[in-house]
Amino acid sequence: GGLLCPVAPSSRPHPTPMLSSRGKKIAVIGGGALGQYLTARLTQAGHKVDLLLRGDYEAVKTNGIHVTSPHGDVHVRAGDVAAHQNPADIGPSDWVICTVKAPALLGESGKRLISPCIGPQTKVLSLLNGIGIDEVMASIVGDPSRVFGGLAYVAVSRSSPGHVEHVFTEKIEIGHMLDDEEQVAEAAQLLSDCQVNPLPTTSLLTSRWEKVAWNFPFAGMGIVAGGVPCGELMAHQGIRNITRGVMQEVYETANRDIKHRFAARQNHGSPVLIEDNFVEKLWTMSEADSLKGYFPSTVIDYLNKSPVEKDFIFAEPLARAQELGLAVPYMTMVNEVVDILTTCNDSKTRESVQKILTDSMPMATATEATISSSASYSSSPKNTQKKKSEGLDSRKNNQKNKKKNKNAFSSGGRRQLSTVSEVGEQVVEQYDSQQTRNFYKCVMGGGGMDIHFGLFRHNTDNVRVAAENTTELMLNTMDWLKPVKPESVVLDLGSGHGGSTHKMVQRFGNTSVCFNIGEEQNEMNLAFAKELKIDHRITCQQGDFNLGLPKDWESKFDHVYSCEVLCHAADKPALLSEIRRVLKPGGVLVFSDIMGADGVPEEILRPFTDRNVTTVMARPSEYHYQLREAGLREVSFTDLSNNLKTFFQLMLDQVNNNYDQFQEEGISPEYLDQWVESLTNRVKVQAEHEAFAWGVFAAVKDTE
Repeated sequence: GGLLCPVAPSSRPHPTPMLSSRGKKIAVIGGGALGQYLTARLTQAGHKVDLLLRGDYEAVKTNGIHVTSPHGDVHVRAGDVAAHQNPADIGPSDWVICTVKAPALLGESGKRLISPCIGPQTKVLSLLNGIGIDEVMASIVGDPSRVFGGLAYVAVSRSSPGHVEHVFTEKIEIGHMLDDEEQVAEAAQLLSDCQVNPLPTTSLLTSRWEKVAWNFPFAGMGIVAGGVPCGELMAHQGIRNITRGVMQEVYETANRDIKHRFAARQNHGSPVLIEDNFVEKLWTMSEADSLKGYFPSTVIDYLNKSPVEKDFIFAEPLARAQELGLAVPYMTMVNEVVDILTTCNDSKTRESVQKILTDSMPMATATEATISSSASYSSSPKNTQKKKSEGLDSRKNNQKNKKKNKNAFSSGGRRQLSTVSEVGEQVVEQYDSQQTRNFYKCVMGGGGMDIHFGLFRHNTDNVRVAAENTTELMLNTMDWLKPVKPESVVLDLGSGHGGSTHKMVQRFGNTSVCFNIGEEQNEMNLAFAKELKIDHRITCQQGDFNLGLPKDWESKFDHVYSCEVLCHAADKPALLSEIRRVLKPGGVLVFSDIMGADGVPEEILRPFTDRNVTTVMARPSEYHYQLREAGLREVSFTDLSNNLKTFFQLMLDQVNNNYDQFQEEGISPEYLDQWVESLTNRVKVQAEHEAFAWGVFAAVKDTE
């Protein structure tokens, strides 16, 4: 128990709670400090309460619950409290109040805990922190209109089994999943006699994000730094800056997510957003002396080696940021490290990871004035600032040399091809044959038309689903930066078989121009578009972007979309300049690419470049520089590199497991063997060196 975080004052209006009614049958799931406290108060108020608990079961069954509180002590005798260890003994109730740790709600365990207590009219109130909890509850109950959430700002702890100390209560914010104010008032009414100051909120999702905006940075960085209190995070400038950066990223994600989900529900009115000055107020409160020695409950769980509530506090907020196409390098780093440290049982590994992170903290150069995802062009937090700056300095000279001769590759010893036309010829040879098309569709696309690297959101995602996730992320990013409308004209640069374009047009109803070098690919694109009855919205133009884009395309497109194609560009700065030329003022570029990680020697990447007609693998730091040089303002970079090893391995498994079947599809054994060798090398190189980088860039051509 305990006050889980400071709360910044909000100017949002709150509905007025109703007076209490009594005599409800209430199931309290979770016998920790808060669960026992509520059980005692609700019983005192005249409700019939069933308490599901484990550790204190014998004590409560024998002696009841003792509460000491500034609002008056309570002793609920053993005969007046129904203690249970099996939810089936409780049966359907009027209300279910859930106070268990969030990990207990995941998967089938959540259903086993809650479902036996659910009847046709049962309403569920979960007093838990995090994002995504209400969706889990709705899936169990089967009706979101019966799902409520609460955020407890209560100082309560167990002094011994069956004995609870209540120090003070600031409030419990109560909300409804669909933000029904009458329903919210009913839930607040239930708790009105519990001395917990139930305060209805007009937006449950907004209130949840406001609390996560503190929990994610302070609980997360507390674990990352080795299990330290808030004061130690604030005392170290590097850690302090990163913690503030995490908070800012969570705030940006929150308001984007609130808008997105409000629009999806087609509500009338306007979404309830977090205030503009919220981060500043919350940060100021976090500097209070009273919090210097405070350990968030998540950090305490980590130190006690108890299950950590990471799914709803860290993983789900990050997943939503990625779905929205936001660049959140700090959130990504915290989530990844928390996951490592809370699942690794080897003390030496934990100490090693923590030392690496702690040593890297002073290198955080972000300041409070500049930490913002809207101006972010960060690459992976795993790469040090030193490597980035060295890589950038060495490449600036290369850009000058390239401008002198667009057909040359002045790349510091990297492999050179004689002319750009040679690149185009090799791309056609590599990708536009029947054998290659069959291979990529079966292996990389998983049988679908999304033939590119994939983003794994769930452990069950296969190659096809992961590749579809990438397309969805890129389309979301494009639509977020500038809404794609039926009147929008989008250039799909290097469109291949048209998989992304088909999804785009089906979703937005826009006009799409596909510029692609493969003649047979273009024919397949249009044929499939005709089957989907969207061919009137799509045109294909065959061409090699290494020779420039059509001269009459000046300021023609609202958006340019390109998925893993710029790796084949002989002169990437020149192509980015061409893209800017064909964009309208205010137009948006969204592209993904496979890259070499900053600081990785070219010879490690050579087997990949030789296999995939990639003349020079860009680095994230190069693209950040090249976009600015081309006159494009980078808005975000979503680093997805951690998905590559899994994707390479699944591609390799596809080949090995379906070797004979692929031969029946016309793919020769020699071709398959080459791929087995190549993919085996990629898996090894990525595991040992993290040599490849991959991500989604978003940039804007500002109006003059």
